[in-house]
Amino acid sequence: MDLREQLLPNEKLLTEYTNLFIENKKGNAYLTNRRIFLSTKNNLWNFNTDDIRYMGRMNKPRFSWIWQVLISLMILYSILGGHTLLFLICIILSAARQYLKIDSLEIGLENKKWTIADDNEQLDEMMLQIQTNQVTGLERSEGKPIVDAEEELESKIEINILGENESGPLRSAWLSLSFAFLFYYLNSFRDSGSVWLFVLLISALCSYIIYKDRRNTNTLRKVEPEDGAIRKCWYFILTKLKIEIIRANYSFRLNNKQLEVRNLGYILSSIVLLLAFTVTHINSNLIPMLFGISLATTIYMIGRCLAGIPRSRNRMIARTFACTLVAICVIMPCLTFAPLYVPANAVLPSNFLDGENGNGWKKSYSQVDEYGLGLASTSIYLYADDAKDNEGNEDGYPAILFVIVLKVPFEIDETVPLDILNDQFQKMAIEQDIELDSELESGKRKTSQGYDTEYVIYNGTTKTEKIGTEDINYKVTKGSESKYIGEVWKAPEYNLLVVSMGIGIISSETVNEDTGIEPIDDLVDNLIPNPTDTTDEKNWNEMIDLIPEIYCYEEDWNA
Repeated sequence: MDLREQLLPNEKLLTEYTNLFIENKKGNAYLTNRRIFLSTKNNLWNFNTDDIRYMGRMNKPRFSWIWQVLISLMILYSILGGHTLLFLICIILSAARQYLKIDSLEIGLENKKWTIADDNEQLDEMMLQIQTNQVTGLERSEGKPIVDAEEELESKIEINILGENESGPLRSAWLSLSFAFLFYYLNSFRDSGSVWLFVLLISALCSYIIYKDRRNTNTLRKVEPEDGAIRKCWYFILTKLKIEIIRANYSFRLNNKQLEVRNLGYILSSIVLLLAFTVTHINSNLIPMLFGISLATTIYMIGRCLAGIPRSRNRMIARTFACTLVAICVIMPCLTFAPLYVPANAVLPSNFLDGENGNGWKKSYSQVDEYGLGLASTSIYLYADDAKDNEGNEDGYPAILFVIVLKVPFEIDETVPLDILNDQFQKMAIEQDIELDSELESGKRKTSQGYDTEYVIYNGTTKTEKIGTEDINYKVTKGSESKYIGEVWKAPEYNLLVVSMGIGIISSETVNEDTGIEPIDDLVDNLIPNPTDTTDEKNWNEMIDLIPEIYCYEEDWNA
């Protein structure tokens, strides 16, 4: 910007003063026959010399009062903590601050006080020139302006006014959003971290407001924003390598509106991320976000690449290679992790249940819990045959089948399923109040889908009057003979581990009914033993045949 464009008719530039400190910021001053111009890196002010109420020379501390506040806090900390050496250092620094002075000129207007400091002994001359241009006293009536200046500087004076930095607040907003999404993701494993999520969202909003304010200010002032730390470092490297710095600001006109390619890529990628997060939140699955990040990165890098037009062929190739490399480093992990978030489950198909088969087996209970936006899940199903036919008559003895499906994102060692099966057996024995007598059989077989399973069969005796859960249970006779099967297998392509636990009553007492009076029931149980001719393994055998029919499958994440 040429300062002469700011001059009024008959206004002439007299003197330029460089390397000053204006309001503690490095800048310059320019004196005309009517006004004083004060410029810093980010601002340019001017005021008429006839508006000056007073001027004064003084010495002021080189370091501002903020340093004294910090030193005072450190002194207080050293006293409370008993740090003698720190206390002495802070006292010395506080005293040194009072002695380190800098020459300054204070110019007072009606509603503003300007402080100009200098190390190069320019302030005396500056004050004299202002007094020559405008006789200044304590009252406005004591001075009058000089109409004509004695000297005119014809050379063009460029004042490079930089706008406020925009990249810092914007980067802070994106970092806050990134950490907020991280807490949102962790919250899907366990309901915690909501406070930090809220704090980070507020932080992102505040940073974005600061960014928009600075951007609007720079636009109104028609100045370029100050470069951020990353760009400054990059320009420093290019300068050291003696490579010409070319701004990446290619734009084109569309519908009478000038569009910057780089900014367009940023806006489109932001929209893609917003839509991806919306779909992720609605479906509680991370796959849309992973694909959204991949697409947004591609769009943003295309914008960054095209923004470099025009450049030499080699520089465009290098720019394209760098953008492609960054995109690959982001996209490849996203595409690699996406299959881990595909939902998967295992169920007993409906054609093997009572509705279509007529065998008396029904699904009595189901519960599915997902963690990590589809990364892992646990599913629990309860299938049962209540030993009743369609007309309500007895049809064998009750049998129940628990199916536990675990979706885990990592490879499971071969010994882990057996350990899980053993743990589940012990838990089931405790929960069902079962006394396991002996192991009848163990071995391997295949499911209808071809997965290799391992199973173990026990016999035992019920010690309660019912089997099942608190909500879903079936009445049996205490002391009934029963069999128990545990079977486990893996479906590696679906990251599934299936554990099935079955209980089947194969014989029951027919005399000792439950009277509700425990001493009488125990006496009858002891006097009348369980007969051996009531064995019926019909429903037990059906359960043995149903377990291999459990079907593993992938689900649609947006279903």
